[in-house]
Amino acid sequence: MNKADYLIQGFFFQNQQFLGVEHFSEAEGGARAVIQKAVMRSMFSGIIFPKPDSMTGFSGLMQDHFGNSNLMHVIMDIDLKIVKFVKQYEHRPDVINYELTYDGKLWVGKYEGDAVGTGPVKCCITEVPESLFLPPPLES
Repeated sequence: MNKADYLIQGFFFQNQQFLGVEHFSEAEGGARAVIQKAVMRSMFSGIIFPKPDSMTGFSGLMQDHFGNSNLMHVIMDIDLKIVKFVKQYEHRPDVINYELTYDGKLWVGKYEGDAVGTGPVKCCITEVPESLFLPPPLES
C-alpha cells in the first residue's frame, strides 16, 4: 500500500423528524402540529495521512457542520477498494464507525454509531502530494 496523503470529501445522510404545521380550512379545524420527515444531507471534508510513527497505519482529521473530528483506526486499502475508520468529534465522547467500498466512481458505504444511528455515505477520496499542505514560496 502506498503511504500517501489523501483528501476525503463527501456527504452523509440522516433521516430526521421535526415539528411542522399543517394548514386546513376553517371547517377542518384551521391548523395542527404534525411530525414531518426528511432526509438531511451534510457535507464533510478532511484529510487522511500516514501516521508518523507507523509503517502501515493512517490517521485523519475531518470537519462538518457538527464540528471537528479525529479519524482513528483507519484501514485504507485502495487496491482492495476498502476504507474503514472510526470518527470522534472533539467535543463528544461517542464514536461513529464508517465503512466504504469503491463502486468505480465514488466511495459508498455507511456510518453507524450509538448516538447517531446508521445512515448512508458517499464520498471522493483523492491522493494528493504532501506539498499540498505546505504554503507556496513567498515572493520577494
